[in-house]
Amino acid sequence: MTSVMQRWMGQGNTVKPKYKVSDRLAGVLDITRPILSTMGALGVGAGAALAYGGIPVWDKCVLGVIAALFAFAGIHAFNDFVDQRRDVVCWPGRPIPSKRLAPTQALLIALGSYAAALIIVWFVFNPTCFYVSAVSIALGCAYSGYLRDRVGYLVLPPIEGTLWLCGWAAFSPDTLFNSWAPWILWGFSALWQAGHIMIYSPLHPIQHVKGEKLTQVPALFKRTSPQAATIIGFSFLTLSVAVSMYLGVYFDLGILYIIPTAVMAAVALIVAFRFMLDSENFQKGIQAFSFATYFMLVARVFMLLCIFIFF
Repeated sequence: MTSVMQRWMGQGNTVKPKYKVSDRLAGVLDITRPILSTMGALGVGAGAALAYGGIPVWDKCVLGVIAALFAFAGIHAFNDFVDQRRDVVCWPGRPIPSKRLAPTQALLIALGSYAAALIIVWFVFNPTCFYVSAVSIALGCAYSGYLRDRVGYLVLPPIEGTLWLCGWAAFSPDTLFNSWAPWILWGFSALWQAGHIMIYSPLHPIQHVKGEKLTQVPALFKRTSPQAATIIGFSFLTLSVAVSMYLGVYFDLGILYIIPTAVMAAVALIVAFRFMLDSENFQKGIQAFSFATYFMLVARVFMLLCIFIFF
C-alpha cells in the first residue's frame, strides 16, 4: 500500500529490465499522480460547493470532478514530459525514465487530458469558469516548461491556488472578483503549496557550488541551501495551518472540519520540523512531503463532508 501511495504521488515505481502490458498501463496511471490529482479535484469541488452554498446537482458534481481530474492529470503528465532528462537522476522510477512510457505518449496524455477538461467546462459550466481554467492550465504549463527553472519553485503556489477559483467560478462567477471568500481559499492553497514544494526541494540531488550546498531549483530567483529550503517550507506550512483553522471559522464548517484537520496539521508540522533539523535526510524528506500532502487531503475531504452534512 505504501508503494502505491508513493507511486501515485510521483515518487516512481521499481525499474525493471522488461515490462508487461500491465506494467505499462500502470505507468499511464502513475504519470497522472492519482493521489495529487484527486486531492486537487477535491479542492476544486470544495470551492464549487462553497460558492453554491451546498452540494450542487449531481450531474454537474460528477462532470466537474471528472474535468478537474483530467486537468490535474494533464499537468502532472506534462511535468514528467518536461522533466524526462532530470528524472533519470532524480526520480528514475517515474514512467518515462523507467521506460514504461515514451515521452511522446506522456505528451499525448497531457494534451488529451487538457482537451477533455476544457471541453467539459465549456459545455457544462460558464465562460468565466472556462477562461479561469484555461489560464490555470496555461500557467501550469509555463511553470513546468519555463518559470520553475528560471524563476523558482515559489512561482507555483499562486498558480496552484487558481484551481480553487475554477471551482468557485463554476457556480458563482459574478462574485469571483467582488467577494473575499474565493480569495481566502486561494490564499490557503497558495500558502500550503509554498510549504509543500519547498519541503520537496531538497529531495532533488544537492549540488556543490563554490563550497556551498545548494538545491537544484531556485526558491525565487536564487537557489538556497537544503536547510534554508526546509525552513521556508516549514514556515509556509505553518501559515497554511493557521489559515486552514481560520477557514473553518469563516465558512462555519464546525468541529467536524476543525478537529481532524488540526490533528493532521499537527502531525505534518512535527514531521516537517524533524526534516528541518536534518534537511539532507532523504527518508525524512519523503515523510515530510507525504504528510504535508495528507494534511491538505484531510482538510479538503472534511471541508466537503461538512458542506454535504450542514449546508
